[in-house]
Amino acid sequence: MKPNLRRANLRDIAEASGVSIQTVSRVVRGVDVVAETTKQRVMEAIQRLNYQPNLAARSLSAHRTGAVHVIDAVPLFHGHAATFVAICQQLAALDLHISTTVVPFGLTDTPDPRHLVPLSADGIIILGGRAEPPSWVDEIASTVPTVIVGRVHELPGTSVGVAMDHKEGARQAVRHLIERGSRDIVHIAGPLDWMDAYLRLEGYREVCAEAGLTERVLHARSWDASAATELMSALPDGDFDGVFAANDQLALGCLGALQRRGVSIPGQVRVVGFDDMAGADALFPALTTVRQDFTRVGELAVDALKLMLAGEKATTAVVAPSLIVREST
Repeated sequence: MKPNLRRANLRDIAEASGVSIQTVSRVVRGVDVVAETTKQRVMEAIQRLNYQPNLAARSLSAHRTGAVHVIDAVPLFHGHAATFVAICQQLAALDLHISTTVVPFGLTDTPDPRHLVPLSADGIIILGGRAEPPSWVDEIASTVPTVIVGRVHELPGTSVGVAMDHKEGARQAVRHLIERGSRDIVHIAGPLDWMDAYLRLEGYREVCAEAGLTERVLHARSWDASAATELMSALPDGDFDGVFAANDQLALGCLGALQRRGVSIPGQVRVVGFDDMAGADALFPALTTVRQDFTRVGELAVDALKLMLAGEKATTAVVAPSLIVREST
């Protein structure tokens, strides 16, 4: 005997709970005009019959497909991967179809937006973060509800952004070094074609100016630990007493370079990173760093798009970072 694969529908729920199909529809759609006792009866029937909303029918009634397209325009390392996963999980929880496009990082040719976004997409989430967003971002955002992750300034007029407050995170890091006694603070800046690196450099400069300290900025060619190792080798011992690295990998490179030279951390030099990458607490010494809530960024991106798809106003969101103090300071 073949199993019965027919899915329960609104009529089944209505018959099981003794109400009209219209009432079941209101409960499913969350319309708050149904008596609590009736709603409870309907919900029990939904659970008993394992009812799953018909996404295609629901989207058709709203002239939508129920599809959201995620464009990944950054390498999915560390935090970006966590944000991407959070976005997909939140979209799936909303019973939305998900598709993705990966734009090769550092692509010199401008991709055709028609090849990046399927015609069926109701909304777009772009994982970006470059200081100068490519032209295709503006073109997409002008036609489809769009949320841009990693940017909150100079957004296309029809889009909203969600990002960490990188400048405030940098300010926390540098203030902490000053509070611990550092006065000659070197900043290992990340590649400035990233908005993250640019804003962290701004935060460093602001606090140095406020405290009357001289800026000392070394520009890394990449986010990798080896880039910081090379830069630190050019600094003489005793010439500085604090390092704010633009990410934890660069901080790791600093720790290694200093320790190979016999520099005591935090006795002679205090080091702060940014990201709170996995394993930052297991370094020697454990790394003081600025923690980013990458999952929250993804959740807020989906929240914003959900409002836009419902025809409601969404606003740009900035997520506050937190300083995690450990042994390196």
